[in-house]
Amino acid sequence: MAKKKELDTELNLISFISLLSVLICALLLTAVWVQIGSMNVKQAVGGQAASGSSKKTPSAWAQLAPDGSVQFILKDIPRKAKALDNRRIKGIEGEIDMDSIEAYIEALKSAVPGLKTILIQPKAETIYDKIIRLMDGFKKGGFVDLGIVPL
Repeated sequence: MAKKKELDTELNLISFISLLSVLICALLLTAVWVQIGSMNVKQAVGGQAASGSSKKTPSAWAQLAPDGSVQFILKDIPRKAKALDNRRIKGIEGEIDMDSIEAYIEALKSAVPGLKTILIQPKAETIYDKIIRLMDGFKKGGFVDLGIVPL
């Protein structure tokens, strides 16, 4: 005759509790990193109520290429600033030429004082560092309504 197996077994919960404590610590650290690494970007265009009497505000689109060149397209701007429209600033050895962009930003601010909205349109291959550097340049120039256009 075969012996019956005993059904009363002891569970070792120490290893399970240790695993849970490590996972809770990882969850807490991740929550802190997500809060620190987040950026407050509000919707720059399209969040306004639709009304027929609203005046169009000027905006600038900065198309960022992976080679560091930036193409500026201006929308709803006065005629005196048309010379600044469709300007391309070439990159230097694959990096953004921040000196030329800062000079362009100053000229843009003086020509179009009502300009507050800047939309950055990167290509799919663009490195995030270039996008952040371009955003920092616009913030340093005094523009606060920045947005990133989806690909």
